Amino acid sequence: MFSDRITFTETELRTIFTSSCIEAAARAENCTPSEMYNRMKDVDLVEGYIWKHYDSLHTQSRQYVTDDVLEALHNRENKKTL
Repeated sequence: MFSDRITFTETELRTIFTSSCIEAAARAENCTPSEMYNRMKDVDLVEGYIWKHYDSLHTQSRQYVTDDVLEALHNRENKKTL
């Protein structure tokens, strides 16, 4: 019955999740996903936060994750400017 089911590797799942985080944060900040990715990459949020904490983040609601990621982004950006 489910023989046509698509399966993903752990890396693919993390990549899909990270992409959705970038897109949701971009929508919330009214910028393009490319701009958001660059902001996140500049403060090591992609690998150093989203990817690293995938196991706990992906179990939360989309709104919680978006709010959490944006809070982390703003905190890291503010730290960088000090």
